[in-house]
Amino acid sequence: MPSAVTAYSVKIASPGDAAMELIIAREVVGEWNALHALKEKQVLLPLDGEGSEELSDLLVAFFCATKGIPDDPAESDTMAQIEKYLQSARPALIFVSEARAHFAGANAAQEQELHDLKKRYDVRALVETYGNEKEFRAKFAHYLALTVDHHFHFVALGPEVVEVNRPPARELSELARMLLTEACEDFEAYLGRVKIGTTLKIQANGKQLVDQNKPELMAAWESAFEELLNGGFIRDVGYNGQLYQISSKGFDFLKSIGKMPGGYIAEMGSV
Repeated sequence: MPSAVTAYSVKIASPGDAAMELIIAREVVGEWNALHALKEKQVLLPLDGEGSEELSDLLVAFFCATKGIPDDPAESDTMAQIEKYLQSARPALIFVSEARAHFAGANAAQEQELHDLKKRYDVRALVETYGNEKEFRAKFAHYLALTVDHHFHFVALGPEVVEVNRPPARELSELARMLLTEACEDFEAYLGRVKIGTTLKIQANGKQLVDQNKPELMAAWESAFEELLNGGFIRDVGYNGQLYQISSKGFDFLKSIGKMPGGYIAEMGSV
């Protein structure tokens, strides 16, 4: 393999019977490689869940056995693996089959179990259900691409871009740093901005940051937002100029002050 190619490892873990999901996962990884290996010099290397304790770049976990038992040792091992990845700020994609016996929704206790699983991981990792193999393939392909493109771990590992005559990053103002920090805590690392007439709304991490009762401060908030945008710390991701995401430079700045993303970076909405 040419030295210019960047290889990322993907560990696939699953308690119980997940033969078809494992096959599909490997096929999806192969399809991703076919699209990106030559053009972008990046490849994903799928690894089985057993074996080395060394963490890979991405963990994919399935809970799909139709006779799964919550205290099954194999299941507990997968849970432990998920925790290790999240504690090291590495991405984890968790998929739960709707056919799984104790997640089938036959009673309130079973539905509560799935709710608890999503509550436990959803802020830090993706937790998705799927009804059949076709739906699983589509969701895995979708979220795999988003993870490699946007998760902080992959952004940090990506190829270094050298910019000629780029001035050193200056210290951000207090309000600009506050905006960037709130975006870092956001589940999707997004900042929303809407300006209509004299009204300005800036939102991140579920918070409305501009106090509408203090119009005299709106100019300061707008200046802080423009400071991030013009400085390249955030980038426009569309939606008529109302949605922005932390850029690679923004993540670099956050890393320099010891700040790590608090949520899993994913696309708004669902598949």
